[in-house]
Amino acid sequence: MANMNELLTMDRLPAMPAALARAMPLLLDPNSSLDAIEKVVRTDEALTAAVLRLANSVQFGSPGRHFDLRRAMTRLGQKTLRSCILEQQVAGIVAGDNAAFGLQRGAMWRSSLAGAIAAEELARECGFEDPSLAFMCGLLRDIGKLALNVKFGDTYLDLVSVHETEQSSFIDAERAALGFDHAQVGAALARKWKLPERIAMAIETHHTPPEGPGHDQLFDVVHAADAICRWAGLGVGVDGLEYRLAEHVRRGMKLDRRSAERIIALVWEKLGQVEDAMGDLGKQGVAA
Repeated sequence: MANMNELLTMDRLPAMPAALARAMPLLLDPNSSLDAIEKVVRTDEALTAAVLRLANSVQFGSPGRHFDLRRAMTRLGQKTLRSCILEQQVAGIVAGDNAAFGLQRGAMWRSSLAGAIAAEELARECGFEDPSLAFMCGLLRDIGKLALNVKFGDTYLDLVSVHETEQSSFIDAERAALGFDHAQVGAALARKWKLPERIAMAIETHHTPPEGPGHDQLFDVVHAADAICRWAGLGVGVDGLEYRLAEHVRRGMKLDRRSAERIIALVWEKLGQVEDAMGDLGKQGVAA
């Protein structure tokens, strides 16, 4: 059995980027001012460049027109600005390969972003109160894989596979091998980063959403978004096809083949837009 505390105190464990740590409270507050967000963006050169690049892209106006940072932020609007900050900052964490789960360079970043896009769209469709929160949780849902890759690298599959049976899931095998699974590690890492407990729980339950009266619809949305990513062929590593969409989520969200195919098409379209807008960082993040 592994030790969760030891895992979370490794020297090479990914840390939340400083700019994201400062921006996160503002991104979670719908009433936060553009002035406050601008102060955070200005402290990070790469983040400033990402905002300017997006504002000057074809998607948001005529290429060749250039805006200063404040005008660029105003042009994007708070919703798009929030997504841009998250995308750029999380890209720096997950852009590399992940040998533990058999993911080549950029595969985890693509899966993370696809989950965010799908979660936001699903949230809108089902009337969830905060699509931006769903976006954030979809983006961060697999961060536990980062810690496990640092600890075990390409030996992880050998460690877990001896516990796999026809009746067990990959999650079951992880728990048998370690005493916990990658979703629980991700939740623990989110708590270490001092993210709100609701986000940590969305990460922890993204393969095993609870059901019953009073359950949190956010968990269903993030779980369904994760399934959409697998159906789209994104982030399919050694565990990629080992999870099923929970029946109560399928019924509750009325997620049929037609609606899933529409969201998959949307995910691929927006992925391309983000990669183009992010320029070199986007290309590095999605390189195979």
